Formats: sequence, structure tokens, C-alpha cells
Amino acid sequence: MLYRDPCVFAVGREYQIAFNTTEFGIAWIEAGGRAYRDSRNGLMRSETLIHKVSIPMDVLNAARTYRVCFRALPERRPYFPELGPLQTKDYPFQPVDFSHDVHAYMLADTHSRIDAPCRAASCFGDQLDLLILNGDIPAESKAAEDIRAIYDITSRVTGGQLPVVFARGNHDYRGRLATELPDYIGTRNGETYFTFRIGCLWGICLDCGEDKDDADAEYGGLVDCHDMRLAETAYLKDVIRRAGEEYLAPGVTLRLAVCHLPFTTKQVEIGDPKFNIEVELFAEWTELLNQMHLDAMLCGHTHRLDIVRPGDAEMRMPANFPVYIGSEPIRPDRPDPKFPGASFVGTALTLTPTSLTCEFTPDNFQ
Repeated sequence: MLYRDPCVFAVGREYQIAFNTTEFGIAWIEAGGRAYRDSRNGLMRSETLIHKVSIPMDVLNAARTYRVCFRALPERRPYFPELGPLQTKDYPFQPVDFSHDVHAYMLADTHSRIDAPCRAASCFGDQLDLLILNGDIPAESKAAEDIRAIYDITSRVTGGQLPVVFARGNHDYRGRLATELPDYIGTRNGETYFTFRIGCLWGICLDCGEDKDDADAEYGGLVDCHDMRLAETAYLKDVIRRAGEEYLAPGVTLRLAVCHLPFTTKQVEIGDPKFNIEVELFAEWTELLNQMHLDAMLCGHTHRLDIVRPGDAEMRMPANFPVYIGSEPIRPDRPDPKFPGASFVGTALTLTPTSLTCEFTPDNFQ
């Protein structure tokens, strides 16, 4: 029935449970005494192998369990369609609990690698509470097999039992199925930038788009990131307008931004002027983020590890929050002497209601 365990994406104040089936059919989730169906405009979706169901966070947090339900539909006939037998699978769910230290792990730039990133993300053992996937999880989006790398990782790390925050990276824009990626991940009405609330943690996921100008020959006219960034700028302003419902809402004590490209830092340029794009727009984003009382911004993209704090020479925009750049896929021909024998390094985060600490951990940690 299922290709891998479901992924429970956190978006806004709901969970979006996404799962990949091995055959066409209809699907729904049962939790808290009711069914939440994968339907659109009054119709159960069936001509797809990817299903996504939204459930209010409060419902699933209270239920602490959910059931995936599926019935195969080989042919969607206009009259008297015949469905296969009901198939179900039950999953426990662990909501994030800030009555004790919360352990989160961030992976980015895995580029379709599975084993080493999953080993790195296992540093907390069975004490992991939250997984953050921060872009470029598939190497590209050229086929469903590429995108399913997301589920290969989340299934092994969370088993469908923990919340996942997903931010899109620049490599996610590349390939035949790039336009279909939002069906596989958590989105806000199809948009890949959104806020989320998990207990006392408030967060905002940003989508910077590609890392070069839209007119670059590499894209062949297939991207329209500038207009998306303009719409995203309007969204950031709207978040500030609704601050009392967002980062200043009652109970919020910790605030994070999750963004694949570390646009506030000099690292994003990587010595190539092609990467130095949208300077004025990203400066405006920085000014807007400065109003959100962020405790940190989590990034990837550069394949290096760094912490850039306000006032550091490496901070190219006047951000008032630190930036943790925390993913390093290590090539065999370019080992990192700080992590002998490692293949991948990610970021382990320990959160309390009022603090955040991070540690870069390799896949061969002891």
C-alpha cells in the first residue's frame, strides 16, 4: 500500500500528512474520531500515487495516533466504479513537548543521498522530536524517484511519528517534475513559503528560489523566481501586519527562520558574482525579518559549516539574528579534517522555551 511511512509536515497550525502509495486509489486519514479525506473540489483524488491530507494540529496532538486508509481504484469509471478492499496502517504520533529539552535535527543538501544523512540525524537516538529538511534533499526533481528521496529520509528518521518542517532549495527547481514538488511537501495553499507554530516555537520558512538570475542560460527560461520573491515580500509584510497572530501570539517564546540560501551572509556568494542576485530585495527581506524577533535563521546551500552572528564581518546584510549554516556533504576526494572519515555533517539543535543551541554532527559520530 505505502511506498514509505508518511511524512507529517508542519504548516501554519495544521499538519499535512503526505504519503506515496504503490497503486492508484483513494485515501484518507482517521484521527480523533473523524476522517480527513484527500479530496479536491468535492472529489476524492485517485489518479495519483501521492496523497496529502490536512489535519488541525490540536486534533493530532491530542489523539497521538492516526490511521492511513486506502482503497485501490484501478479504473475511475464514470458509473459504478469498483474499489479494492480497505487497507489500513496505524501510526503513533509524538507531538513536540517543550516541558523538557526539545531535540531537532536539520538536514540540507543531501542531494539524494540517504544513508549518511540518516546516520547523522540519528545522533539523538530515540530522543528526536522534530526533523527540519532545509532544501536540496533530492538532487533534482526530474522524476518521482528523485522526489521520493524526501520520504526515504523522513521514513527512516521519523517513521511517520514526528513532525517535519520542509523548506525548498534551489536544486528542487530543476527537472521535469519540479512543478509537481508542492504536491509532495507541506505548503500554504500551494505556496512554498509559510509560517508554522509548534508549541512555543514559531517559525517562518522562506523560499529564495534559484541562486542565479532568472535569465541565466542554465535555466533556459523555465524559472520565474523574481516574481515569486516579490509575492513573498508582500507575504512577509502581511506576517508583520498580523504579528499578534504570528510571532507575537500568546505563548510564543522562541522564533526561527528556515531558509535554504543564507542570503544575509557573504557565504551565499561563494566567490561567484552570479550568486550575488537580488541584493536590494534580500536587504528588504532582512529588514522585515529583523522585526520578527528571530532567535536564529537556519540555512544550508553552501556545503560548509558556519555560524555568522550580528556584526560579524561575514554578515553582508545588517541582520539582528545569528545564521547557522549547517550542512556539509563531504566528497571522498575532499575530506574534512575536522570530521575524519565522515561522509555528511548536519545540525543538531537543542531547544528550550527561551534558548537554542546547535552542534554540527557527522554521520560517524560516537
